[in-house]
Amino acid sequence: MTELTAEQKIRQQLTGDPFTDPHFKHEGEDVVRVLAGGDLPKVWVTFHPRGERIEVRCAGCKNVLGSFPADYEPVETGAQMTAFRLAGHEQHKPEGWPRMNIIPR
Repeated sequence: MTELTAEQKIRQQLTGDPFTDPHFKHEGEDVVRVLAGGDLPKVWVTFHPRGERIEVRCAGCKNVLGSFPADYEPVETGAQMTAFRLAGHEQHKPEGWPRMNIIPR
């Protein structure tokens, strides 16, 4: 039997098959995003499209923190991202996070 390469071993761990490419889920309401950087607290959130707005929920407790424009208008979106980080949910990291969202082929 041939020894697996390092890349094949990683593929094996991620997908269960050393020859399958992993596909990471990066969109959807269950994808956790971390708002971080600078001096403000980190916050773990999920995005939920609601027409012309994107509702933002704490990924830990699921409470709605607010929303921002679905077109990501920079002034309001930036102000809302700051508000989310100051909402007092920085200790609400989801249980078992980080977790890898992998979609098998």
